[in-house]
Formats: sequence, structure tokens, C-alpha cells
Amino acid sequence: MSHQPDAGAPVPQPDCYLDRVRYAELCAVRSMFPERGTVLEVGGGNGYQAAVLSSWGFQVISIDIDTQGTWTQRYFDVVGYDGKVIPVENGKIDAVFSSNVLEHIPQPELMLLFAEMRRVLAPGGILIHILPSPVWRFWTMLAHYPWLLARLIRGSKTEAGIALPTLTATANRRGWLGLVKRALWPAPHGEYPSSVAELFAFRENAWRERFEAGGFEIVCCCSTGIFYTGYTLFPRLPMSWRRCLARLLGSACKIHVVKPLGPCSA
Repeated sequence: MSHQPDAGAPVPQPDCYLDRVRYAELCAVRSMFPERGTVLEVGGGNGYQAAVLSSWGFQVISIDIDTQGTWTQRYFDVVGYDGKVIPVENGKIDAVFSSNVLEHIPQPELMLLFAEMRRVLAPGGILIHILPSPVWRFWTMLAHYPWLLARLIRGSKTEAGIALPTLTATANRRGWLGLVKRALWPAPHGEYPSSVAELFAFRENAWRERFEAGGFEIVCCCSTGIFYTGYTLFPRLPMSWRRCLARLLGSACKIHVVKPLGPCSA
């Protein structure tokens, strides 16, 4: 099932702004991966980061609940996942990786996922999770209104490599009242009651409590050193500028390196 590594192969060229950001974040955690082995990516999306990991010489298994999606380009064969059982044998994974995924999983399902991660993890294996920070949530709330105005003016059909629904389609799904409410106040990004609640839910201590409840401990937590919001306001802004902005305004995401509190299941 794992994709055979292609060490030394050219890194796939990103198709959109989001892929460029994800590549920069992946480079920020490269030294945290083991030198070789099998990596399980949870929430593979369009497969871009899995393709990069494969080009670095890892055997990669990428899984996602939604393997269809609305991506404009796909880079890697992402395996379907039922949200319950990871389709991997016990103890076969040297590193589990996810990028901006865990915040989308409700607490009961998150605990089930953690149990499955422990099951597939090899002795000495680690988890590397990139998660949004309160900084990202704060600036994304402020960026909501300029983004809304820009979308009304541009009428964009794609954003960050994802096809956007039209306002009419959104209204049909949410209702016009729901659309107005969505315009007046930014919706939560993940499985939390509100965007304000996420200011607290995305704190390091809050994630520490969730990891510990799932049988893990954080051994390292640091910033990716890249600034961006949840909206594509300046998609062509160079990554060097985003690193400078991170020093001034804070990093959009934090890296959580995690290991099991006890031995994994054999």
C-alpha cells in the first residue's frame, strides 16, 4: 500500500498558493522526521505533501476520508479512510504526519484516531502535527471582511487550489439568512462552537490536554515561522516576506512533535 520512495526525485511544483505554504511548512519539520522509514500522512488532501515526502526518500501512505474533493490538481494516490480504522498493520509506521487536520476532528473521533495512531506506530515512532495557532485564528478573523469584499468584487471560482461554490450555491445550502450570518461573522475553522472559541482551543496547553487524553505527550512544540491567514488575500506574497511577518505578527501554525506515553500496541 505504501508508495515506493523516489529519493532524489524533483520536488513536485506546487499548483497554488496553499501548496506553496504547505511545502514551506513541511520544510520546517523535515529535520524532525527519522532518516528513513515509512510515513503515514493523515488528511492527505490533494497529495502534495505526500509527494514531497516521497521525493525525500520516505515510503509514504497517505489517507483521507474525502478522496474526491474539489482539488484542481492531484499529486499522490491518497487512500480512502473510513474515519475509524487506519488501513495499516500494527507497528508499521515510523512517523505519523498531519498538517492542519486534527482541528477538524470532533473529540470522540479524535480519541479514536489517537488510538489507531498508537496501534500502527512502530516502537520509537513519533507523531508530527502542524496545527493552527491562536495567532492564525486572530488574524483570520480580521481578514474575513477584506476577503469577503474581494470575493464580491472578483467573483473568484478557485482559491488555494480548491473550487469555490458560488454565492447562490452557498445560499441554497445554508439559506440566505445563513449566508448573511456567515458574512457578518466568520465561522469556526474546525470542530469548535465559534471562531472566538478557537482562540482558546488552538492554544498549546489545550492541545497538550487532548494529546495526553489520547495517550501521548508533547516532546517539542515550536512555530513554523510563516505568517498567513485563512483567506487568500495576497497569494503571491513571497515566502521570505511571510517569514518576516511571522516575526512581527506571529506564526500561523505550530509544530507539535508527540510520542506515546507508554508502549504502543504490538
